[in-house]
Parts: sequence; C-alpha cells; structure tokens
Amino acid sequence: MIKAVLFDLDGTLVNSIYDIGGAMNHALESLGQPVFSIEQYYKMVGNGMKTLCQRALAADRQQLADTLLERYNARYLAHCCDDTVVYEGVPDLLRQLKDRGLKLALITNKPAPQAKTVMDTLLPSAPLDVIWGQQPPFAVKPDPAVYFHVCDLLDVAPEETLYCGDSDVDILFARNAGAKGVGCLWGFRGEAELKQAGAHALAARPLDILNCL
Repeated sequence: MIKAVLFDLDGTLVNSIYDIGGAMNHALESLGQPVFSIEQYYKMVGNGMKTLCQRALAADRQQLADTLLERYNARYLAHCCDDTVVYEGVPDLLRQLKDRGLKLALITNKPAPQAKTVMDTLLPSAPLDVIWGQQPPFAVKPDPAVYFHVCDLLDVAPEETLYCGDSDVDILFARNAGAKGVGCLWGFRGEAELKQAGAHALAARPLDILNCL
C-alpha cells in the first residue's frame, strides 16, 4: 500500500531550465568560457550542480569548476524564479494526494537554499510534509541515503512510497531505495530514457500519477 509520494523538483514540479541555463551561461561568460543553448541543458542537468559545472567546462578547464559553481550559485539564487513556472496540473495533483491522506515530500539535487526559494516563491501553499534540497551529509541522487532519511522523517518504509521524476537519475534513485519510480513525461528527458532506467510506471501529465497509487 502506498503511503507517501515523493517528488523531484526541476522538470517534475517546475520547468526551471531557462533560469538554470541562463545562470550557468552568465557564470560561464564571466570566466570567458563558451556557453550552451537552453536545449543542451536538458541533457546536462540532473546530477547536481557540481556535476553540471564539470559538464559545462572543457576537459582542460576543469580547474575552474569550483569558481564556476560559486558564480552560478550566486547568480541563480538571485534569479531562480525569473522564468521558472509550475507545470500545469501540479497544484491540483498535490491537493488531491493530500486529500487522500498521503504524505508528500520533495527530494531534489538542487541545493537546499535554492530549493526553498523556488518552493516559497512558486508553490508556497504546496502541502508537502518535507522539502529536502541537497545538503550535507547526504550525497546527491541516485545515492539512496537521503531517500531513507526522508522516509524516516515521514515514518514510512521506502517500499510504501512512489518517487516521481523526469530523468533516469530519479528512476535509479527510487530503485536504489527499494521504492517505485514514476517517470514524468512532461519533464526534461523523455519516455525512452525513463523506460530504459526501469520506471515502474509513466505519467503523461501530473494527474496521471493518481493512477499509479
């Protein structure tokens, strides 16, 4: 029996690709490095900001990764809701899940201060019991340690949960924790990647998640 539904943030609850890409390009330009199209960022994000910075730099410029991360974080935190929008149907989904008595949580690889700002600005009334942005001592997804921690906070077992996300990282995260992963087709990656990662179910729109309980 499913007792809790957990969510990814970027590409699942909100479309944040324009603000992520814009902040990264701003940081890259400040260091004299080449920038990327917004479309390229769809495949670059998902494994945490440190990895994104490494992916954004050429092999012979990796020594700039820490500085790039600092500049990205400063720029993004100040502009993380300029062009980010909540996906249609998400607020209704969260209300219906809560009305059914389910516990709800967010686990994202986005750093905790950035996740809090996005949620406070765009989904301030979301009925989430836990909002967990990336922070020590836990590694980024798909390492399952943070999943176990959030399940403890919710007082549920991982096998009593669904994790909803838009990338292979999210599906592997759920599988590593012994949970069921629901692939969100409206996000950044797409059906083929989610199927290959072993999604338990696919949802074409947010309210389809109700059918996965």
